[in-house]
Amino acid sequence: MSDIADCRAMELLCRQRAKADPENSWKWLGQAERWHELGRNQIAWRFQQRNNQQMHAGPMAMGPNTIKGDTRFKQQG
Repeated sequence: MSDIADCRAMELLCRQRAKADPENSWKWLGQAERWHELGRNQIAWRFQQRNNQQMHAGPMAMGPNTIKGDTRFKQQG
């Protein structure tokens, strides 16, 4: 199971526990919020990693120089 799914499962478990244990529901709801935030952070981290990989297309991403733009082929004089 993925980290995100694990976080969501733990959040749900804590929310269910809060309903079953009203005396300590504050504690379980706090834990549920913690798991919710951990899941959101995991999603953000994965999104950032995916974007970083897409940004590094390599040295030939823009293509080679054209003859017109390449100064090696300009005539002198």
